Amino acid sequence: MSRKIVQFLMLAALVAVTSVAMADPPARVGRVTVTEGRVTMLVNGEEESGNLMNWPVTSENHLTTASGARAEFRVGSTAIRLDGDTDLEVQELDDERLVLRLNYGTAAVRVRDPAMLNEFEFLTPQARITLTEPGSFRVDTERAPDTTVVNVFAGNARVEGAGTMLTARSGKRVEVRGDDIFTALARRDDFDNWVANRDRRDEGMVASRYVPADMTGYEDLDNYGNWVEDREYGTVWFPRAVPVGWAPYRDGRWVWISPWGWTWVDNSPWGYAPFHYGRWVVVSGRWCWTPGRVIGRAVWSPALVGWVGGNNWSVSFGSGRSGPAVGWYPLSPRDRYVPAYRVSSDFERRLVWNHRTNERWHERYHDRDHDGRRDGVTALPSDQWGRGRHIPVNNGVRVTPQDVRNVPIMTAPPVLASSLQRPQRQEPPPSREDRFNRDRDDRFNRDRNWERRAERGPDLRGPERQEQQRQQLLQTQPQQPQQLTTPPQQPRQNWTRTDNDERDNWRGRNMREEQRRPGIITATQQPPQLQAAPPQMPQPQPQRVEQPRHEPRFGGGDRDAREDRGRRDAPPQMQMAPARPPQMSPPPQQAQPQPQPQMQPQMQPQQHHQQQPQQQQRREVRERRGEDRREEERR
Repeated sequence: MSRKIVQFLMLAALVAVTSVAMADPPARVGRVTVTEGRVTMLVNGEEESGNLMNWPVTSENHLTTASGARAEFRVGSTAIRLDGDTDLEVQELDDERLVLRLNYGTAAVRVRDPAMLNEFEFLTPQARITLTEPGSFRVDTERAPDTTVVNVFAGNARVEGAGTMLTARSGKRVEVRGDDIFTALARRDDFDNWVANRDRRDEGMVASRYVPADMTGYEDLDNYGNWVEDREYGTVWFPRAVPVGWAPYRDGRWVWISPWGWTWVDNSPWGYAPFHYGRWVVVSGRWCWTPGRVIGRAVWSPALVGWVGGNNWSVSFGSGRSGPAVGWYPLSPRDRYVPAYRVSSDFERRLVWNHRTNERWHERYHDRDHDGRRDGVTALPSDQWGRGRHIPVNNGVRVTPQDVRNVPIMTAPPVLASSLQRPQRQEPPPSREDRFNRDRDDRFNRDRNWERRAERGPDLRGPERQEQQRQQLLQTQPQQPQQLTTPPQQPRQNWTRTDNDERDNWRGRNMREEQRRPGIITATQQPPQLQAAPPQMPQPQPQRVEQPRHEPRFGGGDRDAREDRGRRDAPPQMQMAPARPPQMSPPPQQAQPQPQPQMQPQMQPQQHHQQQPQQQQRREVRERRGEDRREEERR
């Protein structure tokens, strides 16, 4: 192998390792906008509940609504609404894909941006839905077993399921049931009316003129603020109703979310886009948000703040104590955002704030950029950053103006303790086909089991089943003298009726019928005493074979009578009958302390002993009759 080839392979390996190590986090993140009732969210394997407004939504998140609850989350201009008793999984959410999976329940989707059509995919256990043009549709899954229903209200939707693919136009309904697919007219209910009211709020928004459609959270800016033109920063937005002394990143909480780290979740209903995109500035004594000029797709950030403080910076808190503190302040257009998580150089360039024109406006304020002033600084004690994943900031400390100049700058925010960080998943994600078909067989088997249980009736276990068997025996079996029968088996755990149970019941009925036949005589005087003993192989029992008896001939005389009487009084000869194949007794169960002996192999020897006294009585009767005949002949 030549040296050039070796160098090329080493360079390729180095590039591959560098690309894996510098994997960028998603630049597109969703947002929870509405929660009505009990709504829970699964984040990195842990449930989050309570106030979920403005919570970031990303890959591998689950949103679950209780019965009667409703929820909504958005990704740019795309809105996803959930009805009660619903579980939705966000399988993929990044720059290139938006894949949602409805495990059960009802979900409505509205897609407005044509650029989203090639990136959007909606999955259920029975179907796959994509859009050929912007529109809205509703999906109901598992409301009936193994059934998915798709109602298209606007646009065209492509539905793949049951081995068929068809396109449903507006006003059509597609139902995928098992291996069949049906079409009908679309239907609406109260949930669809709630969705329509939410959609009407998005019509004619002013914010869409100043921000791109893929910037998540812009839909609430018109209802809570105003847009104005500024000579220095261009178009800015300022909130209308804020308290005196308000500053950005002062009313909310810090939440540790992988892979970004500390992420800001604001308490304001409009508090999403202004805290994850753009910059904050002070204009005419009030805080304003400037989105800037977005190049390409807007890039989401966990919090656009700078960090100050540390052990060398002491702050006096309202409780009367002072100590080391960690503070933060909103970044201005002059500040450079340095992410605390690992990104590539290209990703970091996309995070730079850009002016609306090519004018190099920041050079006119060179002195102000280097005076060390930090506006809107908020601080908390240093020891609060290692206590948990949630840090509320409802009454943060406002640093006095004389302290905001030349405060110590932190190169990175505090890091959560390793014991509190969630472990990252190492296995690669499954392919799209595997996710689409992973639950089909399990759901099919589960539905078949439900049908079998419904046909069998209630599942009785333990004493309930034993009592039911006793009642059935009392109704079907007539009262008879005490018999030697096989003791009933103990009820099994986790009782499920199978074909083996049917065969066992059939054998039991045949055995009882054979015992009631007239040829079998059952002892009633002294029942045998049974003693528990370990099961043994039954030994072949010798059978007594009687010699044929000759009736006395007429005129034989006393000699014949004595010979005949001698033959009758002689002990019978024992002969071994052909041995029967031994019957194997089942091994003792572990749950029983002492196994019960099998009674069936011992029935024939016992009956043989019971029949022996009656046979002797018959011989005596025949002897007396023979003596009477001989007496008559002598006379």
